[in-house]
Amino acid sequence: MTIMKLSGKITRVMPLQEGVSQQGAQWRRQTIEVMEDDANIAFPNAMAFDLFNDRIPDAALAVGQHVDVHFSIRTREYNGRLYNDVNIVRISILSI
Repeated sequence: MTIMKLSGKITRVMPLQEGVSQQGAQWRRQTIEVMEDDANIAFPNAMAFDLFNDRIPDAALAVGQHVDVHFSIRTREYNGRLYNDVNIVRISILSI
């Protein structure tokens, strides 16, 4: 698995989702949007990332925080269509 890194500012924090899998395991997921923090880019890019279970930090994530996001991308097929999952491996809050 290749790990990539993006530094930027959180622009959106979606509500925490919780549930129980078919096997009976509890799960939690939170999605955040991060805008690239590169002054050399004319049109900065925003990316949505998913955090699962123990990867969701104890400290609340908030809009405006500067973060380093280490993430992996996986592709899966469902009903003949391809989907990308962009999952956070590690997130570091740099400042508010």
